[in-house]
Amino acid sequence: MRRRFCLLSALVLATAAPAGASSFVRGIDVSHWKANIDWTLVRVGGYRFAFAEATNGFDSDWTYDTNRAGAAAAGIVFGAFHFAHPSGTTPQEAVADAVAQADFFVSVAQPQTGDLAPVLDLERTDGLSPALLRTWTAAWLDEVWQQTGARPTIYASPNFWRHAMRNSSIFASTGSRLWVAHWRVRRPRVPAADWGATGWSFWQWTDCSHVPGIRGCVDGDRFNGGRIGGAVLAPPPAPGEPPTILGVPQSGQTLTATPGTWTATPAATLAYQWQRCTDTTAQDCTPIPNATSSTYTVEPADVGQTLQVVVAATSRARTAWAPSSAVPVNA
Repeated sequence: MRRRFCLLSALVLATAAPAGASSFVRGIDVSHWKANIDWTLVRVGGYRFAFAEATNGFDSDWTYDTNRAGAAAAGIVFGAFHFAHPSGTTPQEAVADAVAQADFFVSVAQPQTGDLAPVLDLERTDGLSPALLRTWTAAWLDEVWQQTGARPTIYASPNFWRHAMRNSSIFASTGSRLWVAHWRVRRPRVPAADWGATGWSFWQWTDCSHVPGIRGCVDGDRFNGGRIGGAVLAPPPAPGEPPTILGVPQSGQTLTATPGTWTATPAATLAYQWQRCTDTTAQDCTPIPNATSSTYTVEPADVGQTLQVVVAATSRARTAWAPSSAVPVNA
């Protein structure tokens, strides 16, 4: 994603296009290293999507707003990425740093319906061990998901993933797509057991594609599908009536949560998370471990506090949340 210099001749690059490239949707990714892009010419050249850097650590990319506006005017599907600078010497510090970077990214990128899913660009460890980097990554992904309702995509090379992440497959299993960076090969090597047997979604196949409307080399990408519209963010489910808690809130009693009402096509799948709160305003709540069904048996630890349930509704890979009112627990 950072500026890359072409080391191969134009003749070599012309023969480096991936096998079967015509079956993929073509795209590019850009940052401030490529300013003054003529997005209309990019579109005329046959490119249908673009990713642009929104943030780099805690710095914003000064070309981001211009790139977003230009791509939109040209009818090019657009997505934003965050170039990660992970930090932290303990899990707590790593989580705090990841959440702060994620919040900064969302504030700058402003992902919305019709965009490509947000992207976490992983190229540096900045000294973090594989275990600590996995913790940092999970916290960033979860925070962006909580903020936008969309599971972010991960950008990484096979070598980086194998060494820096110990080839972990946990992120494939939790719903993140893979944007694999593997240049000048006929087909990419996909880490994490073919990304949990789902394969790659995007492939950065070269760092030196020649694209109309852009001077010099630019990163070239492919979407693994016939229509890029299949990768854009759908509207999140719309909440109607909020969830409610039924039953007697006393120790040993079983409470039942109603899901509330939701508008989504197709119908949303629902998930529950019970929380323990300090008061009825539900301003300070903590998720209760393993309390993820529509029913919950009140525990002695709940007495004197309040309980709330949060329902997550997911449709077309987009999630929205709705909380119930908090109910006080008596002895």
